Amino acid sequence: MNFESGFDVKLGLKSFFADANITNVSTGLIGGFTIGLVAVPLVIRAGEAANLSSAVINSWLFSAYFFGAITGIILALGYKIPVCGAWSIPGIFAVTQVMSGFTMNEAVGAFLVSGLIILLLGLSGFMKKLVSFIPDPIMMAMVAGVLFNWALGILGAFENAPLLAIAGVIGYLVSMKVLDRIPPVLGTFVFGVIMAAALGGLNFSEVSLGVVRPVFFRPSFSVQSIISISLPLAILVIGAENMQAYGVLKAEEYQGPINAMTVISGIGGLIAPWSGGHNANIAGPMTAFCTDEIAGPKEGRYVAAVFNGIVFALFGLFAPVSISIINLLPVALIDLLVGLVLMGIITSALQKSFGEGKFIMGAFFSFVIAVSDVTLLSIGSAFWALVIGTVVSLLIEKESFDKMLGEAA
Repeated sequence: MNFESGFDVKLGLKSFFADANITNVSTGLIGGFTIGLVAVPLVIRAGEAANLSSAVINSWLFSAYFFGAITGIILALGYKIPVCGAWSIPGIFAVTQVMSGFTMNEAVGAFLVSGLIILLLGLSGFMKKLVSFIPDPIMMAMVAGVLFNWALGILGAFENAPLLAIAGVIGYLVSMKVLDRIPPVLGTFVFGVIMAAALGGLNFSEVSLGVVRPVFFRPSFSVQSIISISLPLAILVIGAENMQAYGVLKAEEYQGPINAMTVISGIGGLIAPWSGGHNANIAGPMTAFCTDEIAGPKEGRYVAAVFNGIVFALFGLFAPVSISIINLLPVALIDLLVGLVLMGIITSALQKSFGEGKFIMGAFFSFVIAVSDVTLLSIGSAFWALVIGTVVSLLIEKESFDKMLGEAA
């Protein structure tokens, strides 16, 4: 499968329990629960924006969480490195942006094509070539633009439920300043729930228990859906997820198996769509969490990644429970959580877009077009942001472009 050498799941399983300790196990469990929980509203909001039924949203959550978790667990055990699998947050909003123009069957077909593109690039051993011609600032500007309107939910939360929003932000700041090992959004969640309970805003009528019942789809294919969904999604999985995870691993002096990460992301992208998931891939944020020194000695941090994956898989298997936990909460708190989760991604993307002084014009056009949500020829703005931003840089910033291509050669 063109995996890098050293892959051996049996060897990883053999040493797994000996390498497990309270530090790496707790890091994996805490990271999996907190990040997994606060990401559930993103799936819900994306599904609602695409006018999907609750059954389809349940199935989407199951596919993305469960199969995404499996991709990470396999590589974490196979290479004994803290690489995690999940799904692409920028990707879910990029596809949601245009899904209203297609049937769910067409969307599933496009998801499958995206997985195939990723798999073939991984098998070829030349996965970087797809994104080598698109400058990182332009890609990151597109990511920031796609997510920007969703992050404005923070303002809506303050307008519709100011006390709840203030409590959530206080919780965010307390977690960030005092509990530095806990993701700040967990503080938002806890403080928000307490305030919602005090205001009588918890909706216990929405509680639902049980295991997910996946909905299976027969894919259909169209040129428009492939261009609007498949290409941007594949680029985001490779450029914004796999490369981020690879960079995080490299920063901690791990040998990230980039081809294996791409291949297994492609396989995940060919499995998850059958029950509605947009993809299942190696993901950057969770890998960053489990790679950090808070997970204990370097050689045992893969244990944290495995436990992170187990928690994510449980979120998917018990999707009705996961969603009902979120549905307990007021809409304003969900909007606040979504906005705060996306805030870090947006600010990081903007910094990479405009902070290095390269491809400024291309990044600007990419950002504006992505924010506009414009659709041309039935093709969504994420695609046009990349195309037009790259063309603008080719015409106006050719010197930077030539330098980038020369470095990549």
